[in-house]
Amino acid sequence: MDKQATLHYVYDPYCGWCYGLAPLVSVADEMEGLKVVAHSGGMLAGAQVQMMSAEWRDFVRPHEERITALSGQKFSQAYQEGTQFDYDVKLDSGPPTAAMLAAESLAGAGLDMLKRLQTAYYVEGRHISEREELVSIAVELGMDAEAFSKAYDQAVLNLGEHFRHTQGFLEALGGRGYPTLAIEQDGKLSRLPLGRYFGKPELFRQALAHLLAPAQAAQ
Repeated sequence: MDKQATLHYVYDPYCGWCYGLAPLVSVADEMEGLKVVAHSGGMLAGAQVQMMSAEWRDFVRPHEERITALSGQKFSQAYQEGTQFDYDVKLDSGPPTAAMLAAESLAGAGLDMLKRLQTAYYVEGRHISEREELVSIAVELGMDAEAFSKAYDQAVLNLGEHFRHTQGFLEALGGRGYPTLAIEQDGKLSRLPLGRYFGKPELFRQALAHLLAPAQAAQ
C-alpha cells in the first residue's frame, strides 16, 4: 500500500522531550498509510552552540526527571554521571542533524539514525556532535563508512537551509517548540496535541488509525 498521509515531526537531537517522544514516533513509523518526515530545528546550532556545563546540567535535569515520569524513557548513569559532567562535550545540533539527513539520503534510514543517536547520547553517554562518533554509529546501522561520510559532508552544506525551512514550518504550524507533530492529509496540515498521548504509544496508535481510516476506506 502506498503511504497516503505524512506525519511531520519537528525535533532537535538534544531535546530530551523528543527522546521521551521516541516510542510514539516508532509507532507512527510502523503504520501502513503513513510516512514520517523529520525536521530538525537547530535548537543548539550556530550561535546557540555551547559546551556542557553545570548550568546546562541544572537546566535539563528537572525536565529529564519529568520526561522519565511521563514517558518511561530512562536517562542512564553513563549520561547523568559521565557525560553531564564532561565539560569537553560540545552541544551542537548541526552534526547529529547532518547524520540524520545523510542516513536518510543514503539508505532511507533517517529515523533509524535519529533513534540511534538518542540512545547513543542519553543511554550510552556518547558524544554525538563528533564526526568520528557519527560515522561509527552509521556503520553500526549497516552503512558504509565512506559512503556515509560523503553524504554527511553534503548534508553539512545544506544544514542552514534545513534549519530555516524547519523554523518557518514550525511557525506556520503555530508550534511552540520541540517536539511538534502535525499530520498532513489531502494537502491539509493539522497539529497533533502531544499532552494526551505522551507515554501512551498504544493510545497514539489508535488516534492515528482513526485519522487514517477515511483515506484507507476510500481506496
